[in-house]
This record gives sequence, C-alpha cells and structure tokens, in this order.
Amino acid sequence: MDKLQAMQLFRRVAELGSFRRAADELDLSASYVSRRIGQLEQELGGRLMTRTTRQLALTETGAAYLEHCRKLLDELAQAEDMVAHSTAHVTGRLRINAPLSLGVGELAEGLADFMAEWPALRLDVDLKDEYVDLAAANYDLGFRVTTALTDSSYVARHIHDYRLHICCAPAYLERHGPLLDPTDLTRQRCFIYSHALFGSRWPLRHAGPHSDIEVPNWVRTNNTLFMRSLILRGLGIGILPTFVCREELASGALVELFPEVERPSLALFAIYPSRQLVAPRVTRCIEHLKQWYAQRYPAPAA
Repeated sequence: MDKLQAMQLFRRVAELGSFRRAADELDLSASYVSRRIGQLEQELGGRLMTRTTRQLALTETGAAYLEHCRKLLDELAQAEDMVAHSTAHVTGRLRINAPLSLGVGELAEGLADFMAEWPALRLDVDLKDEYVDLAAANYDLGFRVTTALTDSSYVARHIHDYRLHICCAPAYLERHGPLLDPTDLTRQRCFIYSHALFGSRWPLRHAGPHSDIEVPNWVRTNNTLFMRSLILRGLGIGILPTFVCREELASGALVELFPEVERPSLALFAIYPSRQLVAPRVTRCIEHLKQWYAQRYPAPAA
C-alpha cells in the first residue's frame, strides 16, 4: 500500500469532513477513498475516524495522527518546491481560485498567455465570488479584487488597479432624464452588488469625506456579470469595476455617470498561503500577470 497517498487521502478527508467531498476533489470514488483509509487503519492498528450515516469525526488517535501527517506532508511539499526552484521550467499543477467575473475575462486571457509560455503547466481554476480559505481548500494561488485586503494570513502581491464606474445605458437616461448631481441617485433604480463592502451606501466623495449616498436597493445580486446584463438592457444603474465594463464604456453601450466624483479605487491582488518555500509556478505566474497587465492596460499618466 502506498502509505504517502493514504496519508494524503486521510488528511483531505479529515479537513473536509467527508469521504464524498474528498473523493470529488481528488477525482476518485468515495468507496475507493473509504477503502484506502480502512487499510491505513489496519496497518496502524487503530481507528482514526468514527463514521455514522450523518457525520464523520476524528478519534483522539486520529487527531494526533492528522497533525503528524500535516507536518510530514508540508515538509515534503517544501522539499519538492526546493528542488523545483533549482529547475528552469514551470511544471506541475497550479490550483487557482478567483472571482467569476474576473476569471472569465481578463484573467483568462493572462493565464492563457502564461500557459502558452509554459506548455508543461497544468491548471485547476475554480471561479467563485464567495470568500474561500485558500489553505483549507488546498489552493496554491488566489486572486482578490478589493478596496482593502482584510486577511493578513496570506502573502499578497499587487497586480493592477481598477476604477469603480457608476454605469447605465443611454436608453435609461433617455427615459429618466439627465442626472445632474450624485444626490439624484437616491431617486433612481439602483443595483447593489452584495459582496461589495459599501453595499447600498455608495462611496461618492462629492461633498467631503463623509458624503456617502444611500441609494434604493432595486436589485441585489452576488454577480456583476448579471448586473451588467440588466444595466445594458436599460433597467437601472449600478457600480461596475473596470474589468466588467471596459469594452461597453469604450463602445458607448454604457455611459459613466459622475466620472469626476472621487470614489474608492479597487486593486487586484495575488495572494497565497504563507510558506517558507513557494513553488516557481506560483511566483512565475504572479510575475507574468504583473507584466501582462502593465503592458495590456498601462496606468494613465499622472
């Protein structure tokens, strides 16, 4: 029996609390994972987990064994990374987590160029807007678009800056008349992005540092691509980051309201779990994307 593989399986089952979830993540059958854990218990001569139809729990022995597994497997990963650092090629599998709206657009283009440069590299890319614990979910690299990073447990590298744009379709302005002042937004159909820190209090510094505008919550959604679709249909107004509306603003399909009014900027960060040694595929990917963004979307001259 491959003891190392069994330890890796045991670790993921314990961390996820489910044979099924671990099997799905590793592209294995749940029966195979259960059988391998059972064989490991037989070899060790003790029960590591208690199983019921509803839950799975570690025994005292299993909890202690899990800590030893984590230490051993992490040290092995660091040793492999150390060897990888001495090679010139980017290989292996890079597991990435990123917001959906970023991942299907600019990030996909940047990663496509990176893969073309390193054809031996394999990717696992998971796109979701909800917060994900990278270490617990076993990701190598994550991307966050935010006004401020709140989790200091990760190493963060700045990639690019974005603006927030208050957008609507020309047809909306034709029906609802011109908007002359940000306070006019309080009487409009406004769309709210549920993951934004500011919610329905839009941070528009039109009359001092504490002049946020409380806008009507006409539609609330957790996806900016869905919001953009509604805005393009002329149904309302929303705040969109540059990477969601860049082409639509350039073509005139969307217009920006109050571009002169100060508002918070967004930053794209690459983050990864803090480790003494980081695989070259992680650092090379970050370096590639920094250069890719700088060349593709250079910062405007001051």
